[in-house]
Amino acid sequence: MIKVKVVYRKDEIVEAEVSGHAGYAKHGKDIVCSAVSAIVQTALKAIIDISGTKTRYVVNEEQGYLKFEVPEAGNEEERIKQQAVMRAMLLGVQDVEKGYGPYVKTEVKQKCL
Repeated sequence: MIKVKVVYRKDEIVEAEVSGHAGYAKHGKDIVCSAVSAIVQTALKAIIDISGTKTRYVVNEEQGYLKFEVPEAGNEEERIKQQAVMRAMLLGVQDVEKGYGPYVKTEVKQKCL
């Protein structure tokens, strides 16, 4: 199962963590894994593009693991773009979960200040 954890601080997404494999089909043929991977990796690439090289992330493809933090925005426009990307990512993953619930689980947490 793929587990997707999204962490909020107040009303902003500050972190995303994805772990595991869907197990829907064989490696290389798993549409659930492909969908979640494409959504989350695209979000990370967009955050890097918006925020520059200050984005911190950890990836282990073999273990199906990716974790990244949304860096502090330099200005209000950057913050709005970051949050639009992260909310779109969450909506996309939740949509995959609706169709393939046994293979994907999302968890939304609130981070303490």
